[in-house]
Amino acid sequence: MVVVMILIFLGLLLLGVPIAFGTGIGTVVYLLSHKSLSLLVLAQRMWTSMDSFSMLAIPMFMLAGSLMNGGGITKRIVHLCDKLVGHITGSLGHVTILASMLFASMSGSASASCAAIGGMLIPSMKEKGYDPDYAAGVTAVASIMGPIIPPSIAFIIYSSMSGDSVGKLFMGGVIPGILIGLSMMVFAYLIAKRRRFPVEPRASWGQRGRALVKSIPALLMPVIIMGGIMGGICTATEAGAVACAYGFVVGLVTKELDLKKLPGVLCDAAETTAMVLMIMGTSQVFGWLLTMEKIPQKLAAAVQTITTDPTMVFALLMLIILFLGCFMIDAAVMMIMTPLMLPIVKAVGIDTVHFGVVINMMAVAGGLTPPVGNMLYIASNIAGISAMKTVKGMMPFLVAVFLVMALCVLLPQLTTFLPGLLVG
Repeated sequence: MVVVMILIFLGLLLLGVPIAFGTGIGTVVYLLSHKSLSLLVLAQRMWTSMDSFSMLAIPMFMLAGSLMNGGGITKRIVHLCDKLVGHITGSLGHVTILASMLFASMSGSASASCAAIGGMLIPSMKEKGYDPDYAAGVTAVASIMGPIIPPSIAFIIYSSMSGDSVGKLFMGGVIPGILIGLSMMVFAYLIAKRRRFPVEPRASWGQRGRALVKSIPALLMPVIIMGGIMGGICTATEAGAVACAYGFVVGLVTKELDLKKLPGVLCDAAETTAMVLMIMGTSQVFGWLLTMEKIPQKLAAAVQTITTDPTMVFALLMLIILFLGCFMIDAAVMMIMTPLMLPIVKAVGIDTVHFGVVINMMAVAGGLTPPVGNMLYIASNIAGISAMKTVKGMMPFLVAVFLVMALCVLLPQLTTFLPGLLVG
């Protein structure tokens, strides 16, 4: 019956049914056909998967991202990046990439990063003569740093399932995230040279200093979040609560957070949180049933009949994750595939923190490709072009991203060095 459950899920996925309903309906069919289980299992397992202190970090960081947008923090980040790298060939492309890196260190969401940064910079790039496909492409790909550079909602999800330290996973994403940003800047420079995009005037040191001073409230947020977690002062959940309070206070002090718009900010965060938690709840039950049917053990045995080389096993698993990412958002991929793949990973001796960082990178990269492609469609809508034109603009930057991913697979030290410095 487990085969029927999987086929129902895949069929509904291809028909465009939301992921939470696809996994939920597949699970209900399985439970109805199983004499020793009742539908109460669905509600019970969904509740227990979310009834966790660590899971509170998800709505906290969602709300922190919404407060940043409403409080003008995102504008300050973009302004600072413009003064720092706007004069380099590639100009606004570099500004987009650097702003996405900084925004990632506060929100942990790719979709939020794409909407916030893209909403400001894609129209600016088009106005100044950049090709629309380039503007949408660089924004969409840069947004994937959101779940990679800490804090990351995806790492919190993975930690809840693997038992790995959230702090170590956060630190594991730092070097890969920075490498993605730097490699994208190289490609942005080369494309701008070839297409002769305009370059902004070099800002004076005085202008940079003033922009930096104005951005200090924004730049302090990741310091507070990561400093608290790494210093053992607070958990990821408590750090999320601090980030919300800090974003709210900064918005009030700078007078950029309109209290009349606060209900809208709260509703946006609640809507996004509800979507993610609904997917997590049904995916957890789906994964639990697969585990009950010993699918992870069977899958591990099947993979090991093909190869036992850790690098080859890693590459095979990553291809599966990348494929599934084309059809599911990263949270769903993590929830369903982590229980299935961890036994394989442990059997061949792959470090679980290393695996968690790379699986996250692959899953979020799938969000750039149709038919789901959240970031692809967000950037396309802002730019006012078709998704296929955005795909064309993304291709060079995807090459940069996949080169970094390949490096992370081949050189585990890129993801394990910083976590190894932490105690415990």
